Amino acid sequence: MGFSKRSTETAPGTNTAGYVVDYPDATTRRLASRDESGLITRYPYLLANASVAGQTGFAADTYLAGSNIVIPSAGDWSVGETYYCMFDMVKTAAGIAQFTITVRMGTLGTTSDASILALTFGAGTAAIDDGTFEVWLTFRTVGTGTTAVIQGQASCRHALAATGLTNTGASGNGSIRGASSGFNSSTQTILGLSVNGGASFAGTNTLVQSQLTK
Repeated sequence: MGFSKRSTETAPGTNTAGYVVDYPDATTRRLASRDESGLITRYPYLLANASVAGQTGFAADTYLAGSNIVIPSAGDWSVGETYYCMFDMVKTAAGIAQFTITVRMGTLGTTSDASILALTFGAGTAAIDDGTFEVWLTFRTVGTGTTAVIQGQASCRHALAATGLTNTGASGNGSIRGASSGFNSSTQTILGLSVNGGASFAGTNTLVQSQLTK
């Protein structure tokens, strides 16, 4: 049994009253529909990834396995597109540097991809700790030159509050946020994260889940 394929197209003309026409949109490459009044709806899609094995280390900047999302066409990012990633981290008593999460975009899915935004928590301490990090990103603008901008936020919930993984105050919950500088978003196919616990950090990650909603 074969699979059918259909090229993208512009919106179809006026359709029969009471009917909706579905078609692959030429601009966004997403499924769209046009009703009898001419209203066009473009359906979102979800891309997802996850880690399938544990990862250790993170004393140097390390690409987080399972955080990378690959889009079908280079540069096909859009305004309002969102990225989300959660991952756990267990820390030994070693390592007292700042914990940094770097958003990277490129075509490799490694730390050689360009750093778009760095989200840095307060310095950790020499104590065993266990926590969960979450990262949210939104494309504010996209385009060539320095047109594209990403807004990001990262949060950490961990057992030891102001010690261990990072200083987040007495509650053990903390958030940081920031916007990227302008960059060119027209060539990349991969969006993902790298993690750096700093010198002597010894961490173990067991779970990563990421998604891109477009």
